[in-house]
Amino acid sequence: MLQGLSQRQTQTMSGQMLHSLTILGMSSEELSDYLAERAQANPCVAYRPPAAFTRARSEDFDAVAAIASDRPSLLAHVAEQIELAFPQTADRLIALRFAEALEPTGWLGQPVDTIAMLANVPEARALRILDRLQSFEPAGLFARNLAECLTLQAREADLLTWEVETLLANLDLVAKNRLKELADLCDCETSDIPDIMAQLKGLNPKPGLAFDHTPAPVLPPDLIATKGPDGWTVELNRATSATITVQEDRLADGTASTEARAARRRALAEARSLAQALERRGDTLLRTAAVLVARQAHFLDRGPAYLAPLTLEDVAAELGLHASTISRAVSGRMIQTPTRALPLRAFFARAVGSSHDNDGVSRDSALQFVRRAVEREDPENPLSDGAIVDLAERSGLRIARRTVTKYRLSLGLGSSYDRRRQALARKR
Repeated sequence: MLQGLSQRQTQTMSGQMLHSLTILGMSSEELSDYLAERAQANPCVAYRPPAAFTRARSEDFDAVAAIASDRPSLLAHVAEQIELAFPQTADRLIALRFAEALEPTGWLGQPVDTIAMLANVPEARALRILDRLQSFEPAGLFARNLAECLTLQAREADLLTWEVETLLANLDLVAKNRLKELADLCDCETSDIPDIMAQLKGLNPKPGLAFDHTPAPVLPPDLIATKGPDGWTVELNRATSATITVQEDRLADGTASTEARAARRRALAEARSLAQALERRGDTLLRTAAVLVARQAHFLDRGPAYLAPLTLEDVAAELGLHASTISRAVSGRMIQTPTRALPLRAFFARAVGSSHDNDGVSRDSALQFVRRAVEREDPENPLSDGAIVDLAERSGLRIARRTVTKYRLSLGLGSSYDRRRQALARKR
């Protein structure tokens, strides 16, 4: 008997926790719509919409621009598949880095080595993640070029013969009409090339265009950060917060039937549970933002070069919560600072090594160091990547030479030879 009671209590608690986590992950607009629905269905819930949404919908709302598309967004489509395909958090975060790099066509808009650098993982691991991403539907997503896009689709359609694969690997010959050379590579006659190409006619070179690319409407930030004499403080933006009131007096009718009273008790229990979930949501958002602002005060004061290493796990440990809860709390959230609105994700940074302390510095700081080093160099005697490594070491920053090279490339900076040649050309 006691075991059964314990199981029922555990199931109830798990259901309440799941409900709270679901509400935590909702955007302010999603939450507002959800609460409005619950108020319609539950007489014990009195709903008040957020003031910011009410004003936006009545005064500044562009009804034509806001017509909802019947197509899902490309990012939402792949994010849903990522959740299912990557149960491990670390792999899922790398996969999301790839998703963020998708062009509207469905192709990758960044080189794999750049994505690996941004995710702070070896390129080989990033390639393994990419291999799984390229199995997503529709076939052809996450391709790095036209040939790879069509190859993925041909393989999915069971069309990838040796001849087709060879033709796709040499599309430049098709564009130049060098069919005799292509036929030699495919080990066929020139007259066979049109038949091989005909097999590709049903393939889609831009599978991402099947999805909606209308940008989401920009809504007011969920949080507000201000700086006073005692430092930074954070508060919830009440203008974006929908509220409910539990109306317990709806149960006062003593003449109702037993069945009606039971239904009202259930409605009241649901209303109270919803109110508690809302309170927990606000508390979690506020506590999370407070930690981010406190830990990244120098970033807010001075800019990205002063972003300290900080991960979801760090914040979770400080608050005594799970990292997945922090991930839900920061996903899609914006915070208004005195100068601009920032996504909460901007407060996180992976560390690179430091010779002076155990905490290291953030990747953003290292990127800024490389950029500043090149900006301040003698244009006619530019710094090699090795020299930048030595300069960083003298400044207390330990970076591998290959990391400096990746950072330099991601910043669009040429090699020391290229920079010197450009400087001499300008001098002439």
